[in-house]
Amino acid sequence: HRDLGRLNVGATLTIGNYLAVAIMAEYMAQQPGARVHLEVANTRSIVDRVLTFELDLGLIEGELNHPDLELLPWREDELVVFCRPEHALASKGALTDDDLRAAHWIVRESGSGTRQTFERALHGLVPELDLALELEHTEAIKRAVETGLGISCLSRVCLQEAFKRGSLVELAVPHRDFSREFYFVLHRQKYRSPGIERWLELCRESVL
Repeated sequence: HRDLGRLNVGATLTIGNYLAVAIMAEYMAQQPGARVHLEVANTRSIVDRVLTFELDLGLIEGELNHPDLELLPWREDELVVFCRPEHALASKGALTDDDLRAAHWIVRESGSGTRQTFERALHGLVPELDLALELEHTEAIKRAVETGLGISCLSRVCLQEAFKRGSLVELAVPHRDFSREFYFVLHRQKYRSPGIERWLELCRESVL
């Protein structure tokens, strides 16, 4: 484990901004001199770069099927519908499909794992939704919701601090399933170096 070389890791925006940096810090603390490059992009971009061997592995939030890629479950996650406390829906106990149709939505872009899960959870309803704004960054979406531009749906890991502060509030949608998993994605022809194996171990330990 002393000579792990350079590790090129890709992570989706949700994972990269809220989970991967702490794992990277632990990895580098345990292996002094280890070099890690962390690329943060959406699921589609990370998968493309794992396919071309530009990344050693990816941490993604979207499901996929590709004969050259191996997808390993990492940890459970869920999306949460939310708004600012002053929004008209904030006082409702649970949202109906009519509430979802009437709202202005601020959503992640196509190609993101979050958008994929959002559309799966609201299957049959998406064409009727008012997708008023598409943004690539979770922080920009949270700010837009805080300023009253609409409601949104992001991973719970992105929202915990805002919920604690009270700047955003969760909206209950009990009749829709927003659960998902985070995955490791690796090329089947990629050699599993000690660095890759150690990174996978640390990611799994971070869930315990």
